[in-house]
Amino acid sequence: MADRTVDGMARTQRSGEHSLGQVPPRAPRRLKSTTRSFNVGEGKGYLTVACTEEGRPAAVTIFMAKQGSTMAGLMDGFSTTITQGLRHQVPLEVFVREYVSMRFEPAGMTNDPEIKQATSVLDYVGRRLALDYLPYETRVEFGVLTADERAAKELQDSVGDAAWTDMIGLAMSAPTVTSPRRG
Repeated sequence: MADRTVDGMARTQRSGEHSLGQVPPRAPRRLKSTTRSFNVGEGKGYLTVACTEEGRPAAVTIFMAKQGSTMAGLMDGFSTTITQGLRHQVPLEVFVREYVSMRFEPAGMTNDPEIKQATSVLDYVGRRLALDYLPYETRVEFGVLTADERAAKELQDSVGDAAWTDMIGLAMSAPTVTSPRRG
């Protein structure tokens, strides 16, 4: 028996089993990974990202240091969700877009020099994944930049807002620099 789901995929049913479309290939048994310890406010944890040979994230594990806590259980669930999404070819940008600026405790200062503050553990994870694996143009859309990139962008924006004027003898050659707009 087959019927259609909302997204148009065929759902087949055999002896009580449900299956949607084709199953994605399993990740290789060995992947290179990096583990980073982090603090967000009062929360301490570890972020492990395993990558394919091409350098794309294939598995993400968020381990909170306080075992048995609600936060540790939730982060374990989010880890599974991210990993399964990546396995099903969900672009990393989708997760980053959802997690950046998500607010809940613990929140506050971090020990990461590139991410000074985070509004939650998921905000930190989203920003860290973006910095490590997304191109600059995509990160600008999400507002995820390192301190150096942010300073360079502010300088570029203030010079880019300069009004070019037509001065006698110097047609269109001298910028009149105005103060940068505050938003």
